[in-house]
Amino acid sequence: MNTPTLTGLRATLDTRVVSARTALRTATVGRAGWSGKAWRTAAWIAYRDWMFTRGLTVWMAKHALFVLAVAVVTVGWWGILTLAELPGDRVTGPVLLALVLLSPGLVHGLWAMVTPHGYLVRMHGRKVLAAWPKVATACGLGDRQPGGEVLIPKLSKIRYETGATILRIHTLAGQTLDTLHRAAPAITTTYKAHGFSTTTVQPGVLDLGLFTTARIAGSVAGLPRLEAASPDGLIVGRTRSGQVAQLVVRGRHTLVVGATGSGKGSVLWSVVGGLAPAVHTGSVELSGLDLKGGIELEMGRSLFTRIAYESTDAVRVLRELVAIMNKRKEAMRGRSRLHEPRPGDPLHVLVIDELADLMAYSDFETRREADRLMSKVLTQGRALGICVLACVQNPRQDAVGQRNLYPQKIALRLDSDIETDMVLGPAMALAPAHTILEPDPGTAYLVREDGSPELMRFDYWPDDLIRDVALRFATPRPAHAPSGALSTSDADAVNAWTAAAARRGNTNTAGKSEDNPAPRPRKPRAPRKPRAPRAPRPAPAASTEEVSS
Repeated sequence: MNTPTLTGLRATLDTRVVSARTALRTATVGRAGWSGKAWRTAAWIAYRDWMFTRGLTVWMAKHALFVLAVAVVTVGWWGILTLAELPGDRVTGPVLLALVLLSPGLVHGLWAMVTPHGYLVRMHGRKVLAAWPKVATACGLGDRQPGGEVLIPKLSKIRYETGATILRIHTLAGQTLDTLHRAAPAITTTYKAHGFSTTTVQPGVLDLGLFTTARIAGSVAGLPRLEAASPDGLIVGRTRSGQVAQLVVRGRHTLVVGATGSGKGSVLWSVVGGLAPAVHTGSVELSGLDLKGGIELEMGRSLFTRIAYESTDAVRVLRELVAIMNKRKEAMRGRSRLHEPRPGDPLHVLVIDELADLMAYSDFETRREADRLMSKVLTQGRALGICVLACVQNPRQDAVGQRNLYPQKIALRLDSDIETDMVLGPAMALAPAHTILEPDPGTAYLVREDGSPELMRFDYWPDDLIRDVALRFATPRPAHAPSGALSTSDADAVNAWTAAAARRGNTNTAGKSEDNPAPRPRKPRAPRKPRAPRAPRPAPAASTEEVSS
């Protein structure tokens, strides 16, 4: 039986188990009125009794010899009293003795009954700590000394978050954090965790998070709020621990890569919809390029100040952004190194749906001009308040030749580990995007500028919500598709070489880069004079020697 079939059977079984649990909960503790209260009370009492029994049993199993000795002493005392036929109570004494000797176990059981969550957490931590020496040695972290002793990294602390167990590990002398990073997948598998994350605490100290949940539950987005529409920390979904996931937009270019159906629309609209209140106030301006005919962006058209559905119009949008960037250079020179968005001088966010249509599948002239303009925006626009959010399916070089210019990457489900390596590079070991399940659209690894990955799931944005947000938070400047040629001032600001070429009288330089100006025309050379014919070489003299026979 192949893997897809097993996955389908497991999903079917999980669905039936969830349905059965839901039906049972509805019929018992979920009932309304006094019957529901009675069921909940009975369930609470039964659970506490079970935890007491579990705690006592666990303690007795760990101290089996002591418990056996107590049983022997107790039964022996009762037997002696019975055989001697002494008058009086023969049971109370042995029972009291057993209760006194087994009092640590009774306390252990009461602890489990009163605080079941704390008990389970503590017991799990003890198991992890007890298994750590073998786990560290098996995962290649041990250092064998000449005397035969094996030193292992110190596990100093274990703490718990929602959906994750955090291990604080200290490196040994001679080890680096890279050693722990390389061993993280093996440690995760050994502890039977569903995934891991790493966080550097200080030099030589690492927090290794082991996830106890396999999947992140999906959620539907709601209407955005103005106080949450911050480009410095935009709420876009949920992390594996159940906390809100934030995405930094200002000062960063973001590349979103994912296979078909992986949820790129959730990422795009989480950013666009989350910034919508700031768009309405004028502190953010959105420009959109959707070369699939506007299938994605048309639904929220009123949120965009500039929008293009054709490659030629897309180039004009890029030219307008480069012109804005050039003007801001003069305004910010000597005053600020990072643009502060405000109404009248907004943060410009360029949203591109399917970058490959522009950079790889357009005609040659459009590709060349788009590549030049995108290179300018990606290398100079961050500090000047022009950021790019580009979505693409194909991460290969011909489609995303500038992927190294995107400091922040979002890897949705990818088809192979090769594509994951193309997108994330060294972060691939910590963010295996090719292992994301197909039924979890919107789940992605966010790799920030420092290379630290985080698994999150972006909120789903239904069509009706997008339309509602677009109506409520429309941009003060209506969206338009650029058409016609640019004005002379804009053209000069974007392409300064055009005016220089006109002054030289060369009209064939239009469309070329200012970084590669056309060479000066050379004067035609005069034709060479024909060479005089060479004199014929003299014939070789005949030999007068005779060959003797």
